[in-house]
Amino acid sequence: ERSLVAADSGQTNWQLCSLLLQAPRLVATEDCDGDLEVPRSRVQPPAHLISNLVGSRIQLRCLRRTNLPRVGLQLWAGALVLSDWLLTRPELVRGKRVCELGAGLGLCSVIASWLGAVDVLCTDGSQEVLENCREVMQRNGCSTGVRTACIEWESPPPVAESTSAKAITCEIWNAEVLLAADAIYDAAASEALAALAAKLLHRGRAQALHLALEQRICFSAATLRPEVVAYPQFLEACAQHSLCVSREDLTSVPVHFSYNRSRFYELVVVSKASSLHTAGSCEIANVSGIGCSRSGGDGSDGGSTNASI
Repeated sequence: ERSLVAADSGQTNWQLCSLLLQAPRLVATEDCDGDLEVPRSRVQPPAHLISNLVGSRIQLRCLRRTNLPRVGLQLWAGALVLSDWLLTRPELVRGKRVCELGAGLGLCSVIASWLGAVDVLCTDGSQEVLENCREVMQRNGCSTGVRTACIEWESPPPVAESTSAKAITCEIWNAEVLLAADAIYDAAASEALAALAAKLLHRGRAQALHLALEQRICFSAATLRPEVVAYPQFLEACAQHSLCVSREDLTSVPVHFSYNRSRFYELVVVSKASSLHTAGSCEIANVSGIGCSRSGGDGSDGGSTNASI
């Protein structure tokens, strides 16, 4: 359900989206050749774990199109993929302190709060995005359970801070679970997120970063061939920071919303590398993207990567 509302500036049309949280269902997906892959799992989606939420509507305020600095005001499918993961595995956030990095609309923060997280810190580097997040939280009854904080990945707050004004941002170090969706789109963002995740995993209380991302493929003028951007840099940066990246099988993760889950989406769990694993790609296949035609340059026009609901 959608309706257009004039923004306060009178120059931007805000879009009010009502996401229906549906009973989980497994869907056919495309493999790397574009062929449909039918789910073969005999395990039924755990509807009983979220039966109290099925039929609920999540109210989001977003923009249909933006320029690059305001992409956090769009609804991206990665947030839906990560929300599906949390709804499938509610024990990941239930009773935990959660921090969403590069929150955008804050959808995953809403889901984490609804699933019983004891505290949710919704963070982004844009004050405009956070202002919208606060309205989203209010619309979904999460004003008391979710706090917002402006955090730059390149310069996170110190572990200990005496001033009360910065106390909220410092709560990022107390988060036990980290979430991020569609948060890396170039080499700089990939390296910054990996560096921040390493600090929080090695020095904070966080045990893992759950990340939904898209393998964005662009034509490279350097190699004259289509290549995946951002994702390989993220994997390399994780290896440099002694982090392990494990990929989850999305074919076994049911869908809870009306959207098309692209085969280019990945769901990975980033953690500290143990003695049993080599730092970097613990279970990640080659991400070349050769032979695929996929655009995703600046992220300004969502196209097929922007969630269509």
